[in-house]
Amino acid sequence: MTAMLGPAWTLKPDTPDDTGRQPLAVETVIGAHAAALIPGVITTTPHARYLALHARLAIEAQRRGWTGSKDVQAFHALVRRSEVVLAAVSIAHGEAEDDHHLRAGPFGVHGVNTIRPELQRHRLVDVGRAADRYSRVRGGYLQTYAGIEAVLGLTDGGRVPLPGPAADTDQIAALDEVLRVAEREKPLSLADLDGLRHLCVCAMGDTPDGECVRNAYFIGTERSGHAQIHRSSAALLVRALAGEHVDGESIDMAMDRWCCFRPGLRELVGDDLYAHALVWRGALLRNWSVWAWRLIWARLVSPLSDTGTLEEAIAEFVRGLPDATVREALVDGLPQVIDGAGTPLPVEHDLYDEALNSEDWTVFGMLRLLAVGARRVEHLDPITRDAFVGAFSDDLGPGSVTAWLARSGERPLVDAVSDLAGVLFHRAEAVSRQKMQWTRHGLRLPTRLRRVGDRWRLEGREGRAAVSLRLPTFTNVMRQLGVLSYDGDTWSAGRHAAEVRL
Repeated sequence: MTAMLGPAWTLKPDTPDDTGRQPLAVETVIGAHAAALIPGVITTTPHARYLALHARLAIEAQRRGWTGSKDVQAFHALVRRSEVVLAAVSIAHGEAEDDHHLRAGPFGVHGVNTIRPELQRHRLVDVGRAADRYSRVRGGYLQTYAGIEAVLGLTDGGRVPLPGPAADTDQIAALDEVLRVAEREKPLSLADLDGLRHLCVCAMGDTPDGECVRNAYFIGTERSGHAQIHRSSAALLVRALAGEHVDGESIDMAMDRWCCFRPGLRELVGDDLYAHALVWRGALLRNWSVWAWRLIWARLVSPLSDTGTLEEAIAEFVRGLPDATVREALVDGLPQVIDGAGTPLPVEHDLYDEALNSEDWTVFGMLRLLAVGARRVEHLDPITRDAFVGAFSDDLGPGSVTAWLARSGERPLVDAVSDLAGVLFHRAEAVSRQKMQWTRHGLRLPTRLRRVGDRWRLEGREGRAAVSLRLPTFTNVMRQLGVLSYDGDTWSAGRHAAEVRL
């Protein structure tokens, strides 16, 4: 294999945290599915009450005549102080009441790592001091939530946002007290925070601002057009989780089992929801293939943590592969992927269980995961197939895997995978070059691979987790809005689940 050349690929970026993200560029299809299937959350927006708070702040900015760039500083100061109040109340409530976590979920409120130590150390929170420290972003978490607040019609997403058509002034007035408390100079004691527990993130399920946010998700506005999508995805999520004993990442697996491998899915969900369930099926199945590529790349470059040549990394990667041809190992040796009725069989889950039992994925297991995805294409219905294949032509999708299997069928597996590994190194270089940009320090090409003489070193570790389809975040928001309920062991439909029935 020809080693990658060119010192520019190894130029150190401005910050080590901004290196080597998505080095093979295989994740785009999953990001597109997540945005289409759950447009009203991203992975960093797990708290529904911030949506209502920012809408209330937009109303306040409008009332005070804050519209232009000259008003941004004053508005951001109010945002930061208000977010500190919401966080401090929620942290104090979480420390005092065990059931808080059943309603609020496992995600810490924004600023918890700054505000909790102060609360524990001083038994009070100085709002002004905490507002200066809890976030490095001038506008606090307004920017994080701004995009989905615009999608939901709660604000227009601007720097000093205007209230959107879904921001019901009367309902959001339930948060007036947050703003009043935010502008006080006196620190908040534990007694003060206890008296404000109704403002906790866990308490909005039955409050007027909670109704406002549910309406934004499930009724929407003429401009948003996302309410039907949210109702459909939430309805599937409620069905998938009801009676399940799962939490955290297992939420994805529960949705996977329900949409991908449940016999008689049409009868279970009804005709109105069936097509949406099939799109979810395609997205979920494709995520296994995307995960396989991420696992492969992380394992391929891991020997370079101690510096080495690319040839040495490839030799380590293929060590232990079976002595067989590609066809024997990855085509003829695959299990059936559908049952007699055409329902997908959970082959990916079987491979995942094998990895758990072995404490990690083997390289052969990763390759089989890719091959299973390629095998599935010919067995999927048109709706699922379109979602599974995706609209991106250069993302190492199932078509490219199928072509590789066909080209390499009679070759020894070790030789074919060695060449594939070389292709991946070159692809990573090309992806990095596409992302290059000029900074005040010079040209930056993001990568974790650094040249050390004629050897290479991996700085840090490449990501090897599955790409998020936003389900844990969506689940948390639905829990806080009372659409889902969790008793610490079992999921069930929440008291407001009827609002998402089709």
